[in-house]
Amino acid sequence: MKKKKYQLLGLLKKIKKNKLTSNLNTLNQEKKKLERISDDIKEMLDQSAFNPGEILNSSQLRQTSSFRVNLQEKLEISSNRELHLEKEMNDYLGEISKIKKQKEKIDKKIKEETLIIEKNNELRKQVFKTKPL
Repeated sequence: MKKKKYQLLGLLKKIKKNKLTSNLNTLNQEKKKLERISDDIKEMLDQSAFNPGEILNSSQLRQTSSFRVNLQEKLEISSNRELHLEKEMNDYLGEISKIKKQKEKIDKKIKEETLIIEKNNELRKQVFKTKPL
């Protein structure tokens, strides 16, 4: 009965590890998207820079300034999201390492149980062989 219990625990840990790995992969993809978005925003910010010697009227200046402020806010939001994703990814990696350690302990217990069962079976066979009828 215990052997089945440990096997079920091992299977449960394997499922949990696969789920965490899948979530980690999703977060990694989202982080890559955010990096591309940040690069695009930085490029747009560079392109919208004021050229020296260019004459602008007040509405163009106001519009360009508000556009640049908006881009800077989005860039800040993007970098904050990247930091948050990095923290989440580190948490998932920590959980995966914990599950690996637990899985190793479960495998060790399974091996110990099988060895005990095998030794008990050998002892029973030896006891029956040595007893005369």
